[in-house]
Amino acid sequence: MHGLTAALSALAILIAPGALASEADPHQLYENKCAGCHSPHAGDFVWLELDAGQEPLVGRNSGGSVAALLERGHGRLTPAEATILLAHFQAIRTSGQLFRTKCRMCHDTATGLVSRALILRDGTLTGRYTGRDIAQFLTVHGRLTPSEAEQMLGVLERIATSVDRID
Repeated sequence: MHGLTAALSALAILIAPGALASEADPHQLYENKCAGCHSPHAGDFVWLELDAGQEPLVGRNSGGSVAALLERGHGRLTPAEATILLAHFQAIRTSGQLFRTKCRMCHDTATGLVSRALILRDGTLTGRYTGRDIAQFLTVHGRLTPSEAEQMLGVLERIATSVDRID
């Protein structure tokens, strides 16, 4: 079982969440299968309910492996859904808490922001209604440093490619 957990963890880290979007929107999957018992949003779950200092991901209170728990079908997850969620949690963790610390005071969630106001046009993240190039906009928005603007662009693009929605 330990080998399977390690393999699942490695696979989840290597697979880009956008590549899994055709199977399921990780945000919607979390909200449908997990939010009833855990935090309403996956980002809150990762930062509030998982131990930020532990690798691989473990529960803050239980100390148990998230991969092992998901692998056993916690939340009635299929193996494919477990892989999607584990990759999603890892991507959230890797992206840091930049949205939480710099953006959340004005924008409720990154997923909500992307769904309401942003769109990928010809591979470029763009303001849905303004047509503004978001990479350029972030350099002068939210008091982001150049490296934070680049990091936030990556987060928003990851979400835009993983969220199933009709444009």
